[in-house]
Amino acid sequence: MKSIILKSISCLCISIFMFSCNKVEQKENINTEVSNKKTQALILTQEFEYDSSQKDKITGDYKKQKNVIVPQDLSPQNKWFKFEGPVLENDIVAYRYYADSRHRFDIFGKVVPDLVMDTVSWNYHDIMDWGSDIMKVGNSLGIGSPAIYYNDSLYTLSFCDRKEIQIVENSAESSVIRTIFTGLKIEDHSFDLIQDWSLNKGEAWSEVTLTVKGLGLPKGMHFASGFAKHLPEVIQGESNGIFYAMNIGNQSFHKENLGLAILVNQKYGPEKIEDNLNHAYFFNETDNKVSYRFLSVWERSKNMVDNLEEFKQLVEKAGENL
Repeated sequence: MKSIILKSISCLCISIFMFSCNKVEQKENINTEVSNKKTQALILTQEFEYDSSQKDKITGDYKKQKNVIVPQDLSPQNKWFKFEGPVLENDIVAYRYYADSRHRFDIFGKVVPDLVMDTVSWNYHDIMDWGSDIMKVGNSLGIGSPAIYYNDSLYTLSFCDRKEIQIVENSAESSVIRTIFTGLKIEDHSFDLIQDWSLNKGEAWSEVTLTVKGLGLPKGMHFASGFAKHLPEVIQGESNGIFYAMNIGNQSFHKENLGLAILVNQKYGPEKIEDNLNHAYFFNETDNKVSYRFLSVWERSKNMVDNLEEFKQLVEKAGENL
């Protein structure tokens, strides 16, 4: 197994200095009252049956779904599925993952506390009055995407016989989306996996729990996760038994300052993976279940942090009760 390699933070400190100097002035009328702290889970699709030859077809309003079986031929960048996949949103941030075979998590930065993701247009790559899609994912793990580490390679949860997405909680306090993979394929192995993904009100972090049905992961496999290596440096640390990896600097889709982090309990034995696209980690001490969290902060958001130390404090807070 590869040992955890601590990266230099010198370049990061320079990024943080630039971050503080170039901070975008925020609107003062954003309402941060406790009453606005709420969540929502969204699965939005067109009402007609998906046809890959017409993946950009839009005939009317999107319909809210509670349960969707993902079409086997669902194309990347399709418009049948609004946002290309399900969304969790609260008063701080919104996250999504691509429902097609990429299965990567992405970030919507928000500058308003209202729940808006069910009302925004397809112009979400532009910076709008509510916020924007702020991360370039590409072939990376995006932010906190689940993966399997096997034979010195990272595999995302891309290919399976059946993929079902369910909203299992949708309340003011917390929202949860469950994804059930039947016949998940990793090389010549196949197994069933449940992904529970949650977001609470007033928190910038989200939690993912992965559970393998039956006897657990096939021999030699490990759960893994991480985030895109848009900045070469990463800080690793531990707080109260929780391991974290984080960085912050000019790495958003619009070349603005963005902080990224993942957190996992040390009992899972996180170890760094050398990877060109990601700051990635596999969890050495798991059998059939793992829980971890991912976190982001954007320079325009109302949860904006001013420096590395403040972001570190937020990351450590995100590890509480994990």
